[in-house]
Amino acid sequence: MKMLTLFMVGIMIYIMPHITTNLTDEIWVESVVNKIQVGNLAGNRNLEFGLRNITEEFLQEKNFDLNPDSNQKLSIEIVYLDVLKTKTNVSVFHKDSESVVIRLRGVLKVDGKKIKEVIVEEESSEISMSTLIVDNGGNFNQQSLSNALKKASDNLVTKLFETN
Repeated sequence: MKMLTLFMVGIMIYIMPHITTNLTDEIWVESVVNKIQVGNLAGNRNLEFGLRNITEEFLQEKNFDLNPDSNQKLSIEIVYLDVLKTKTNVSVFHKDSESVVIRLRGVLKVDGKKIKEVIVEEESSEISMSTLIVDNGGNFNQQSLSNALKKASDNLVTKLFETN
């Protein structure tokens, strides 16, 4: 009887490390809504789709499975997006600093009940120096916008799922 028990324990010890217990939670990004009221990107659907894709990537990096039937739903609102410009000029030399600032509101719901709401703000800066002044009129730099979206999305996911 002791031999059988030792044999079974040996088999269990051998098998246990080989069983993959990669437990992941499921979540679904229910909606991404652009609430920007003024500017070039007000109501822009491409911004919503881009933010949704970026957020889904960060969720997958944090070991969440995306499932439309999940009981956990995430809703995101793009509340604010703007370019802040700072210029310094001395004669023909100048220094421009442009920061894309984005503010997101995320709401996590489980079984239809709001569990947590987070508002995050991030920015991405671009600094240029030259001896010739060329003004683009406050247009968004695509790279700065992309960086700001990634930083804000990462911060939003991190804050929503951090345990206090």
